[in-house]
Amino acid sequence: MKSKTKGFTLIELLVVIAIIGILASIVLVSFPGASKKAKDSRIISAIGQARTVMTYIYANDGDYDNFDCSHTDMTKLCQEIDINYGTDDDAEPTIAKNKASDSDAACIYSPLNAKSNYWYCADSSGVAGFTTTDPGGVGYCVDGTSAVCPTVSG
Repeated sequence: MKSKTKGFTLIELLVVIAIIGILASIVLVSFPGASKKAKDSRIISAIGQARTVMTYIYANDGDYDNFDCSHTDMTKLCQEIDINYGTDDDAEPTIAKNKASDSDAACIYSPLNAKSNYWYCADSSGVAGFTTTDPGGVGYCVDGTSAVCPTVSG
């Protein structure tokens, strides 16, 4: 009687290892895009929370003078945006306040990672969303002169 050994052959093991390697490489290639999208989600969330802070600062003070990154409730949110935008530049969100012609207004925006020339913007009029128009351009979120987001999409 011959005893039959049970197990995998060397070829079978090499095929399984090759398949695992191919699957792992596919996952690693898609990972940078996923991490950029995750960072953008954190930026969007922080700007949404900052908009809430913007609202209650106005409710308490009657203006947006104290709406900036040094405000107690804004410090962590600005740091969150700074960490998740992650460039060597000053990546703090841009905050603009308009004091012209009796219309107090404010806005906050930040560039996003996943797509170039893409921003998320929120202003005191209730507008919030993505835009391909630089909110720092003339007529939008410019400190002292304007504080509105450009046309945004959801």
